[in-house]
Amino acid sequence: MGRTRFVRILLACTAAVVLAGGCTFVEKIEQLAIDDIDLTAVRDGEYTGTVRILPVTAKVRVAVKDGAITGIDLVRHFHGPDHGAEQILGRVIEAQSLRVDAVSGSTYSSKVVLKAIESALQKGR
Repeated sequence: MGRTRFVRILLACTAAVVLAGGCTFVEKIEQLAIDDIDLTAVRDGEYTGTVRILPVTAKVRVAVKDGAITGIDLVRHFHGPDHGAEQILGRVIEAQSLRVDAVSGSTYSSKVVLKAIESALQKGR
């Protein structure tokens, strides 16, 4: 999808939400709370998590073994152009925590990906 088309769709969606009296996706993402998960309470296995706060969507697969995240696959990620939020995956694995800094220039995408990871880990409790 071209950048111009994406911007037009984004503006149209934002306008529709505002006119409908709801909050914008920006407000929803800014208010999104990411809870850290006690990895020692997560059973070994692979878990998927999906979060959609249009226009940002993330689906992840998280592997856990012996109380540690051993891998995270970004199965699907829809976001604006030129974003590098996938870098957040390595940060989470390195820190073994969801309390990591967002990728500069990809704050909203980073938060949605982190929330998807949280959702996946919740399934292993």
